[in-house]
Amino acid sequence: MLTALIVTIMNAAGVAPTPAQMQKYELDFRERMHHVHIDFSGTRTAFRQKNITIGIGYEYHIDRQFNGVSFEVLGQKIGRLLFQGTQDWWVGGGIGWWPIRTVKVFMQAGALFDDVGTATQGRVGVGYNLRLFMIAIMPYVYFQTTDGARSPDATPLRGFSWAIGARIQY
Repeated sequence: MLTALIVTIMNAAGVAPTPAQMQKYELDFRERMHHVHIDFSGTRTAFRQKNITIGIGYEYHIDRQFNGVSFEVLGQKIGRLLFQGTQDWWVGGGIGWWPIRTVKVFMQAGALFDDVGTATQGRVGVGYNLRLFMIAIMPYVYFQTTDGARSPDATPLRGFSWAIGARIQY
């Protein structure tokens, strides 16, 4: 829908791509297979704490006729930016299954580095890929849990939490 709005505005200006060019943009995006991305989200914890989350990663996407699979690595900064407050980082990787070309069901595992130490964290989530020429925007939601959540020195990021955000992918 966003692409349709932009193409309509471009058409009014007389510079809209042809339908063949639009098809080529989508085909080139799928056939490229290598994608870099930036994530923006808000992580919510069981303590009703909200943390800004910004990440950068790489995804290798194998596209088939009706579905696909992907493998990714991701690093995220969780919490206050510019080194204010506690410094929480997440580094990990994951796999994704695309039951249809625009829907991604994914699972990630990684290490959470916070002011208490290191913990293992697992995530499951779903996202929807919106293509805008050669760029994709994927709103997503995921749920995560961390080992060591029952220790007396556990931080709010340890235990059950969830995030809602968007990924900009090239």
